[in-house]
Formats: sequence, structure tokens, C-alpha cells
Amino acid sequence: MHKVVVNSTPLIILCGIGRLDILKILYQEIFIPPAMFREATSKNDLASAQLLHRYIR
Repeated sequence: MHKVVVNSTPLIILCGIGRLDILKILYQEIFIPPAMFREATSKNDLASAQLLHRYIR
């Protein structure tokens, strides 16, 4: 099983190009530390909206 810990930069960049799905394709388990999630979702932009929609339900 492939696992990955992701920081905010790849999250923001992948959201910016509309390819957040790449993480799910490459890894079975994705861990986003709470501080990284807060940093990636701190702005009111498209990347933040995508992350909040995908990971907060």
C-alpha cells in the first residue's frame, strides 16, 4: 500500500491546475497534517474551495 504525507504546496498547485486527483491515482492513503490543511485552505480562492469541498463533508 502506497502512503504519502502531503504539505500545502503540492495541494495548492494541483488544485490550481485542476489535478488534485493525481494524488488519489498515485497513492492509496493520503495524509494531510492539520497545519498543512489550514495553510492550504486559508485563502478564499479556487484551491481552498476545492480542498474544502473534497475533504470536509
